[in-house]
Amino acid sequence: MLLDVGAAMVGVYWLVPRVARRNWDRVGRSDTMMCLLKGVNRRRLKRAGSKRSATAILTHVGRRSGRTYKTPLGAFAYGDGFVLSLVYGSQTDWCRNVMATGTCTLAWKGHTYELERPEITSGPEVMHTWPAWQRIVLRTAGIHEFLWLHHAKEKRGPSQQVDSRVEHRTP
Repeated sequence: MLLDVGAAMVGVYWLVPRVARRNWDRVGRSDTMMCLLKGVNRRRLKRAGSKRSATAILTHVGRRSGRTYKTPLGAFAYGDGFVLSLVYGSQTDWCRNVMATGTCTLAWKGHTYELERPEITSGPEVMHTWPAWQRIVLRTAGIHEFLWLHHAKEKRGPSQQVDSRVEHRTP
């Protein structure tokens, strides 16, 4: 039993992100993988963005569709904004949407933040932002890229309380 749990954790935290990043063209079009990711995202969105959740909710606008999407992500405060882990690399739709529009909203620890000026940065610069156990997971999974978003100039800090019960729209 313990061996099975260990193997599952290795698969989730190490193998899946590495394979997905290397084969993103095929994974992005795979119905099975997209169905799996959508199911995981729906479950994560139920508590994401709340005061006690380790997961934030990124609200962004589609670069082609113009639709609003909500994506659960790992985020931590860094510098004058937040750092988001690019688990599946910078070619994910949410990352490309944020880079194209230049703005987004992040619900984190019960507050909503208006963010702008996204920039992709390397791991050594921002890795110390995460707690030690998460740094180990990130390094083991081979995650080296992060998205740094800065607070919008007109709004600094928290703006409103967040309802953690949101629905996820998929691309």
